[in-house]
Amino acid sequence: MIIVPVEKKVDWKRPPLVLISIVLLNILIFVFYQSSDNFALGDAVGVYEDKGLVSQEWAAFKAYSRRNDLPYEFDQNDPEAAWYIVADGRFDRFMRKNHRHYIAPEDYSRWRAARDRVEDISSTMSARAAGLDTAEITPFTLISHQFLHGGVMHLVGNMVFLILTGFAVEAALGSLRFLGFYLLSGVGSGLLFALLDPSAGTLVGASGAISGVMAMYVVVFGLRKIQFFYWIFVFTGYIRAAAIIMLPFYIGFELYKYFSDDGSNVAYTAHIGGFITGAALVFITQSINKSGIDETYVEAKPKEVDPFAQALTKLYALVAHCEFKRAWEVLKQLKAKYPNKTVLVEIEYNLVRALHPQKLNDYLLHRMDKPGNTRPLIHAQLKALEAYSEEKSTSLSHEKKRSLFENALLVGSLKAAENLFRLLRNEEEDPLAVAVLARQISVYCQNNDLQDKRSEYSELANRLAQSDVNRISRVGDRVQEKPRGAF
Repeated sequence: MIIVPVEKKVDWKRPPLVLISIVLLNILIFVFYQSSDNFALGDAVGVYEDKGLVSQEWAAFKAYSRRNDLPYEFDQNDPEAAWYIVADGRFDRFMRKNHRHYIAPEDYSRWRAARDRVEDISSTMSARAAGLDTAEITPFTLISHQFLHGGVMHLVGNMVFLILTGFAVEAALGSLRFLGFYLLSGVGSGLLFALLDPSAGTLVGASGAISGVMAMYVVVFGLRKIQFFYWIFVFTGYIRAAAIIMLPFYIGFELYKYFSDDGSNVAYTAHIGGFITGAALVFITQSINKSGIDETYVEAKPKEVDPFAQALTKLYALVAHCEFKRAWEVLKQLKAKYPNKTVLVEIEYNLVRALHPQKLNDYLLHRMDKPGNTRPLIHAQLKALEAYSEEKSTSLSHEKKRSLFENALLVGSLKAAENLFRLLRNEEEDPLAVAVLARQISVYCQNNDLQDKRSEYSELANRLAQSDVNRISRVGDRVQEKPRGAF
């Protein structure tokens, strides 16, 4: 489920410098700092396995698993067992506290040295060094955890939501206040997360602070009706609603997910903490400092929405509701103005498949030499070509075959491109034109490290080009030759 406000557009006359800085800082930290985490984890796992700690600590880990109801299970002989164990920072604390129950006294010194070595390496990982450990909260980690992420998609998802809402909040509150409230929302999210589940482990991610920004947005706009974009299962579209009613809706959804989504690693309570903190900060600002919010910006009416974007939204909504016939009528009107717009071609292709499957081959043939074809459509055209008889393949116009040849290379179908090349070569009288096609295949093969094919088509292109040069030269000689007896 996604519900985001889209009432405001970025005003580049006063760019959101703090927002841009936060996004860039998150990306830079992920790329240049967190990129070494996998190497550190690999080194720690290597030591853990070499020192035989898997078998030595297995009984302890099983007891720890039962106590914490871990969402995964694996056998001691599982090749990934060491990775699971070393990656779980909470197990380090468990062993420091309970090792006497599982490690024999005569083995303690050797075990302690090995485990210290593992923990020294794993402690350099970003989550261990700068994540919010619920058992050892510090002022530093209350801030630093907001700039760490668990993966690329975690980072991208958070930054997209931050950008969608953050620029308007920064414009309304001012850059410095926005920065302060953003960080405080992250602090509030981390504190509530630790308070409700002190044994949860380590928290990383900007989602708590971003939840605060979303709450700030709806409180800033209050009872004003603004436009939201929603995507719930297959249903998409826009709604206008009083901004403030979205706050309990957001919190209610997070509470529902928290109680129903067992085993999830999403920190729903951190989101709730961020919402509450962000909302409270803006409420307090409105109460004690009316000038703390730029009412001129908030009250400004949005510019007219692009008519094409509105029509496209309507079209998507009809498709999402499976109202394909009505969607077809809307599509026809849009196609009259934008006949080869890629997004419309993609929708048209899917509607033809849904409404007129018996006419699909005719549609694929019609689109072969048209611009704007999508990759799925091109693949469908190439598949249809394979099913054509030799007579029907040959009867295709030169333009359709040439366009399909180029598209085959575009989508990486070398076999189809070679088949089309043979058809085009048989009907093309100009050797130079055929040489150009051969050169295109040669370049494709070079880019995809297909050296044998590259050499084959490169040599063919050279021969064809040379034969054309020789042909032109012979024609020139005949033109320049003087008739005998001219003088």
